[in-house]
Amino acid sequence: MRIKKMAGAAALSLILITTACSSGTDGNGPTSGSANQGSNTSEQTAEAPKITFGVTTAGSQYVEGSANMNEDIHVKKLREMTGIDVQLEMIPYTDYKQNITLLFAGGDMPDLLQTAGVTAPEIAPAFEADVFMPLNDLIDEHAPNLKKHIPQEAWDSPRVSSNGVIYAVPSIKASNIANVTFMRKDWLDKLDLQAPETVDEYIEVLRAFRDKDPNGNGKKDEVPYTARANFTFGEAFFGAFDVPISGWRYTDGKLMPNYVRPEMKQALELYSQLYQEKLIDNEFFVQQGKDWDAKIKGQAIAGMWTHVPEYPDKWLTEVRQADPNAEIVIVPSPKGADGKGGTGYGTDPVGGMVYMIPQGSEDPVSAIKFLDWFYTQEAMDFFAYGIEGQDHTVENGQIKYKYPVTQEETYLQSMRQYWLRFIGPDPITNEEFMKEKPNGELVLDALEVADNEGVINDGSGMPNMPTLTERPELGRNGLFLETAARIMTGEGELDEFDAFVESWMKRGGDKLIEEATAWYENK
Repeated sequence: MRIKKMAGAAALSLILITTACSSGTDGNGPTSGSANQGSNTSEQTAEAPKITFGVTTAGSQYVEGSANMNEDIHVKKLREMTGIDVQLEMIPYTDYKQNITLLFAGGDMPDLLQTAGVTAPEIAPAFEADVFMPLNDLIDEHAPNLKKHIPQEAWDSPRVSSNGVIYAVPSIKASNIANVTFMRKDWLDKLDLQAPETVDEYIEVLRAFRDKDPNGNGKKDEVPYTARANFTFGEAFFGAFDVPISGWRYTDGKLMPNYVRPEMKQALELYSQLYQEKLIDNEFFVQQGKDWDAKIKGQAIAGMWTHVPEYPDKWLTEVRQADPNAEIVIVPSPKGADGKGGTGYGTDPVGGMVYMIPQGSEDPVSAIKFLDWFYTQEAMDFFAYGIEGQDHTVENGQIKYKYPVTQEETYLQSMRQYWLRFIGPDPITNEEFMKEKPNGELVLDALEVADNEGVINDGSGMPNMPTLTERPELGRNGLFLETAARIMTGEGELDEFDAFVESWMKRGGDKLIEEATAWYENK
């Protein structure tokens, strides 16, 4: 159903790019598992409560290649199992924040909305205008699984609750570390190199990737280390200096963003070296996901990159589409003088997205029951093994899962396990599933590496500060990024960093630090 237009300050409407809606079941038999996944008939589904759900495409190759995800067999099966006729409204991942931050004025809202949290800059104005519904009573009365399985620290996150009132249902991260470092193991082996540990060892390996033709095609086309715009998946070396860009550190009585701390100047000196020696992709300042993907997978010319630790096996399958002999290894991130490194981490267990119910929904109960289902055994079996006859068979009562072999099968599994599984346990926590999973050891290696590295982020869970809302150029993607680009490309001197910090403070940075420090000391 659609939510009617809201009046007053709350009359904001998200403009969603919507796929055509459909209902019905897929006609397949029930899947196996502890619960009967075929318990609802087509007739029951047609009479089921209907909710609309705004959700990002999340860069999923399968989702973004689909003409209509509402017609997908797995989405239809989801409707059948939940008994709720959920209709997905797709929010394109490209320019996601711009799509979300379009004024909520005059249009309809979905019954359920996937967001980055109450404090996200693109959501905060709508939240402050009372667009979203408090969820405490709904959860108490209709969501026993959410209450049982989601830890209290997740409910307490500023992205989820405000003044003790819950406004979102959180997803939970499999690891507190955002990214780990991937490297082409076959390149290391060919060049008789050991996996690097220190910054200096990393530089030597990257130089070898650049100069010694590890892909063997006789061309100097290798990209030693590739990344994306805004240092996305390009932060591997910052942790060696204790300054992951998105992190904060409480020091000398102040909560400081890492990008203005003195150690950042040292990090930028190293990144300038990487850029000048072409050890880091010289296109990364403007490089978007599609081109980045192509270098790693389509052309298989990248030697190193970073990404989340949950599915390196997927990366290996995709890289092998271009280079069947490719091997991947997860290596500890570059270590600094103190022996530490890695991306930032914090105590907030909340994953990338949370789920909010707008005010005015005619059926918030069905929306919360839909989310509650994701913590059932039936749901866990479905997201791990899929649909019987489609994704697995059953022999002597045992599930025989068709682990993906082709790129298309890999995209399908990733869609089901990481896009369609909006909340609930990650299949990598399923011992039976992981035991037979091809290259499952890569996943376990990645999680082990993640568990043993990282730089604490004292600003974890911090809401958006008023000054940062008013002056977004003070954020990591504003003045800092401009300065970093000038220094790295040689257009500016390293000492420009000092001038940047001075200017940043005068333009409101000192006030931002005051606000952040007050939050930290009183949280």
